[in-house]
Amino acid sequence: MQEIEKKILNYLKFEPFGLSKSEKEKKFIEIIKLQIKHHIKKCKIYKTWYKRNNFNDPTKIKKYEDVPYLPSAIFKKINLRSTLKNNKIISSSGSTGLNKSIINIDKTTSDLQKICLAQILSNSIGKKRKPFFIVDIEPTESFNQSTVSARYAGMSGYLMAATSRKYLLKIDKDGKITIDKKNIDDFLISLKKEPIILIGYTYMLWSYLLKNNEINLENISCHKDTKIIHFGGWKKLENQKIDKKEFIFKLKKLININVNSILDIYGFSEQLGTIYISEGYGGCNVSSYSHVLIRDPKTLEVVNDGKNGFMQFLSIIPLSYPGFSILNDDIGYISRRKINNNFEQIEFKVESRLDNLEARGCGDTLPSHYYI
Repeated sequence: MQEIEKKILNYLKFEPFGLSKSEKEKKFIEIIKLQIKHHIKKCKIYKTWYKRNNFNDPTKIKKYEDVPYLPSAIFKKINLRSTLKNNKIISSSGSTGLNKSIINIDKTTSDLQKICLAQILSNSIGKKRKPFFIVDIEPTESFNQSTVSARYAGMSGYLMAATSRKYLLKIDKDGKITIDKKNIDDFLISLKKEPIILIGYTYMLWSYLLKNNEINLENISCHKDTKIIHFGGWKKLENQKIDKKEFIFKLKKLININVNSILDIYGFSEQLGTIYISEGYGGCNVSSYSHVLIRDPKTLEVVNDGKNGFMQFLSIIPLSYPGFSILNDDIGYISRRKINNNFEQIEFKVESRLDNLEARGCGDTLPSHYYI
């Protein structure tokens, strides 16, 4: 086992929100330095890029802001890998465009992703496993295939916490998505009598469950420990003028669930396993396993809390590809930062529109020499 893998595994033994601000930064930056050295050694393209841009020697990095970042779009242009081991390839088109990001995942990175995801998720839904009801079609794809869509790869991580899995949708004889009546009936029975997890992509929950006249959810009171996990698909709902407030209102009205038991999860294929959970109307929480910086869309300098910018995501996890520091095209801002007894709580929110900003991605902002 490599030194960096041991360091990451030891770090993941800490609770996801259990490190003080100073302790986190010290240990986190130490791993990031090892990440940079690892990818310079293992990925020839990354090494060339690092040297061409005259980035600091990794030993001179002292704080989060010093860590260089790859634009997320680069994974749609170049197949980056830092391992010779057999890889699974995660393929995702993202929210815009037809080009697919290609992410190489080996067993080591996959295992680290699972540990990270399980730690963060159990902090929100509890360590005890529960029945999962999935607002989707049972996948025909398997993670054992060489190429896996990010949709199913992302979903499979959450299902580790399930005692059972029931898919609420199916394909009918005409090839259309419809409800699985038997599993829907089981869902309605379980919803009233025991704690369960209802999970799915945001758009799927809205379109096939909340707005489905074939399912009678009216006036059902769910168990107090039931949780709803949803992620992705917001852009499709925004086109229908559906925002988070209306989405939560509809859920609350139909099944009388506690607002803070509705978990909206932000994540992306370039850093699978590292997730940011928003409870109810709150912002996305940043765990000890990651960090977020907001950079000005024009200057790329780190901005003050509350100001919009491109989001830089740092993660300790990726070893099979250089994805530990990503500048995302999404626009967001730090909505809350609270420090109490040296423990820092950071929340961010993702903006749906580039208000008062030029509508372009970080790829259009970065200088040409920055690209691999």
